[in-house]
Amino acid sequence: MKSSHLFYFAVLSIAACSKPNTGKVILNNNILSECNAAVQNAVVVDHVSAPVGGRRYFYASIAAYESLVPFFKEYNSLSGQMHGFVSPPKPDTARGYCLDLIALCAHTYASQKLVYKEDSIINFRTRKLDWYKSQLPKDQYQNSINYGDSVGAAIVAWAKKDSFLQTRGKDFYLVKHEPGKWEPTLPEFGDAVEPNWNKVRTSVVPAASYIKIPDPEKYSTNKNSRFYNITKQVYEQNKTQDSSFLTIAKYWDDNPNTFIHYGHATINQLKVSPTGHWLGIFSHVARQKKYSLIQTAEGFARLSAVIFDAFIVCWDTKYRTEYLRPETAIRRLIDSSWVPPIQTPAFPEYPSGHSVVSSSAATLLTSMFGNYAFIDSTEMEFGLGVRKFNNFREAANEACMSRLYGGIHFIDAIENGKIMGNQLGEYHIQKVKTRKN
Repeated sequence: MKSSHLFYFAVLSIAACSKPNTGKVILNNNILSECNAAVQNAVVVDHVSAPVGGRRYFYASIAAYESLVPFFKEYNSLSGQMHGFVSPPKPDTARGYCLDLIALCAHTYASQKLVYKEDSIINFRTRKLDWYKSQLPKDQYQNSINYGDSVGAAIVAWAKKDSFLQTRGKDFYLVKHEPGKWEPTLPEFGDAVEPNWNKVRTSVVPAASYIKIPDPEKYSTNKNSRFYNITKQVYEQNKTQDSSFLTIAKYWDDNPNTFIHYGHATINQLKVSPTGHWLGIFSHVARQKKYSLIQTAEGFARLSAVIFDAFIVCWDTKYRTEYLRPETAIRRLIDSSWVPPIQTPAFPEYPSGHSVVSSSAATLLTSMFGNYAFIDSTEMEFGLGVRKFNNFREAANEACMSRLYGGIHFIDAIENGKIMGNQLGEYHIQKVKTRKN
């Protein structure tokens, strides 16, 4: 009798162990901040332009968010809210999953397909998978990987239809050599960056040309003209400014294509992009406020989407107006030996990309957090320390003005860039609904 009881309990134990795990667990609420840092490292090492870098963050962030939505009934999929996007595969709810592992896999599957040197993403993913494997039952571990990767694959398929690949290998921008038109600047005299970026599919706004701002000031050599005055403003600002303004200019430089020359040697400086900077700010605040996994995913998705659109609408106006840089105007009209404190990026001046990006980001973040004081440590690893801000708008305004302090933008590009960014941010707030209530 005793032996039969032992056999009965043994059978129950075996049956219990063989029953599929249907639980849903979260082990690391901060995994997406780590994923974002991994993409940042890949973007910095690849030396891609700011618009291209923004595209990488965008699709990886959407992949992570969409992989989590089915597990949180109060959240909406972005299917039908973003151009050409249909719902990715759904999970088998009868299976067990680790939700942060799903988000990790969706994010890294997408990001490794979008970067050039994927080793950094692959190595990051491998290290994380090894840790999760030691923490989870085998079926739950594998279920999570399979589902996360399936969502990542769906996002990559969607990304391939955004016309980005069709813009590769197009003819270079033809410099006009006309008064008031953009032309390459020191020290590289580089080709125009992403002249066809307005052909890339937007995420939410109807078209690249949807948000309008006034045309830039008409070029003039007349010393009594407004153009001469705004040119002189840049020159005088950088002739007399104290070190605090230069610190701000360098802190917000965020030009991933900056070069330094030492004799015959050319060194590309490692710098974060504008997208990476603002996503870094959100990452810090999300951790400080102890955001949940889905809240963090929502923030990364919405912020990366508005910045993705910001580059497209900004670049559309840049290459429509083809406006010259202050460096060109100052050297021609005021001081032939003048160089700006930071390197002038290789694309037309109007409007300021940082003003559009930063204002759209601040508008969206303010709608999420309100007037929230924070410390920005995004630039610390690049040797630029930290800065404290009372709110997101204050940070954005400093980022905008940094372009005047750096000598790379006229005031009109900054002020009208802010208008464009604010309008874009408001459009996203109105049109994108991630919460059901």
